[in-house]
Amino acid sequence: MMNAALTGVYGVSGILAGVIYKDAYRLNHYIQKMDDEHSCDRCEYRESCRALKPIGKESNLVTEFTYSAYCLVRRSCMHVHDDNHKKRWICMLILAILNSVLYMSLYVRYGIGPESILYSITVSLLIYIGYIDWNTQYIPVEFNIIIMICGIVRLILRPGIRLECLIGLVGTALLLYGINWIGAKLHDGNDVIGGGDIRLMAAAGLLLGWKLNIVAFMMGCIGGSVIHLIIMKIGKGDHQLAFGPYLSAGIYLAMICGEQLMSWYLGIMGM
Repeated sequence: MMNAALTGVYGVSGILAGVIYKDAYRLNHYIQKMDDEHSCDRCEYRESCRALKPIGKESNLVTEFTYSAYCLVRRSCMHVHDDNHKKRWICMLILAILNSVLYMSLYVRYGIGPESILYSITVSLLIYIGYIDWNTQYIPVEFNIIIMICGIVRLILRPGIRLECLIGLVGTALLLYGINWIGAKLHDGNDVIGGGDIRLMAAAGLLLGWKLNIVAFMMGCIGGSVIHLIIMKIGKGDHQLAFGPYLSAGIYLAMICGEQLMSWYLGIMGM
């Protein structure tokens, strides 16, 4: 009875935490507009816009820290406001319900403790990343930074896993950047793995450790390949592959059953 009650509490907390998705629909709309470099040309506030504040010689706040830029201008920017309030609230409700379900699964797996809290924070961000990347092929760098901070906190709480997690961070980054470099050489300079995807998996490597991160990446690749092929077959289109949602799902599955999947695979291989 107590476990059922606590599971319900986690579910309710997932719904309440879903308030972070209240701007998901607008953020999606904003990123799509900002992807067009001429979208701000006709704005009378362009010169004083905080989102366009230069960072370095060729970048600005909106290109490097899009979510932060959105938060700064969401009350004034013409690209943030939309008249479709119904879609905005439906989007928030769906994401909040999904967040609640995943919170409850984390409680069932880990119980109450620092690890389940850190994983819950990460899961909320993974849902956000999946939604935004699916629609825009962009992952806000701020979300990856927060996941990395969760990984640092976990290292502090569990110093025994420090080496495994540091290998997960550095090894993942080097491996994926290397794959992308080789792929770009073979594909006329076009990236084969997005920078946001690489940063996401590096942050996940710090949080989960290199072993579970391998599981997460493989699950993301398999899921992405299968589902994308189905979408292409049904839609008969050329929908661009957004890797973030599949990597996010892989990271979540690695949290829930990554160790079991690894043991099962090693058993099949006779190792």
